Amino acid sequence: MKMCDNARLEAIVNSVGKNYGHDQIKAQFYPFKELKSTWKRNGSQLSLRVSDYLRWADEQVVEDYACSLFCRMKSKNRRELYGEAFKNWIQSKEFVEKNRPIYLQRSRNLKLSSSGSTFNLDEIRYELEESRLIKNSSDAYLTWTINGNRNRVGYCSVIMKVIAISSVLDSPSVPSIVPAYVLYHEMLHLEMNSEHFFTGHGSEFRRRERMFPKWNEAELWLKKIAKERVTCGDTSFIRDVKTK
Repeated sequence: MKMCDNARLEAIVNSVGKNYGHDQIKAQFYPFKELKSTWKRNGSQLSLRVSDYLRWADEQVVEDYACSLFCRMKSKNRRELYGEAFKNWIQSKEFVEKNRPIYLQRSRNLKLSSSGSTFNLDEIRYELEESRLIKNSSDAYLTWTINGNRNRVGYCSVIMKVIAISSVLDSPSVPSIVPAYVLYHEMLHLEMNSEHFFTGHGSEFRRRERMFPKWNEAELWLKKIAKERVTCGDTSFIRDVKTK
């Protein structure tokens, strides 16, 4: 596949922009960490910075993305509506293979290892799969963070299939059900977003989340950790994570 350069990007964006009343558009790829774009108006001219993760996308994908940008500019609620070509591209194996290494390189707070001083995220993932709480997730990249965050204990990049768990949970004083519960929560995002594009924390997500054994105990621990009241805990992960 031929890589799209800035000149081709600008040509595509201008072609699409005419349908939305834009005649003068400057566009260039920019190395954002996330897949996003920004725009700035200067009189009649519009300047766009587009995520360089789209460099390897074909023209239909770039056109779809451009349409979504112009729709967002006109829409008051800024809801992101994407075409099928764009959605299929960012959910493809090819997209992840080309762009995830770049994403990881740009992520400064990732340890880039699933092995912690106390817990191993790959081992926890295996237990979650064995207990049938989640489907096979071998394509997900798991890592601890370098710096611990007590409030944001986990996050997931759905399109890059990267899950990061706060290193504050990688401690012998934290019960094993806590990092397991947080990892399960993030894995649900990957699993459910592969079925329904960009879901949040709706009722179905919460229903699935509550299938985790001792989820309420894990939630209480997360509140304690956020308040820095961590005491010695149980580490019997295999016993705790069982299907009902």
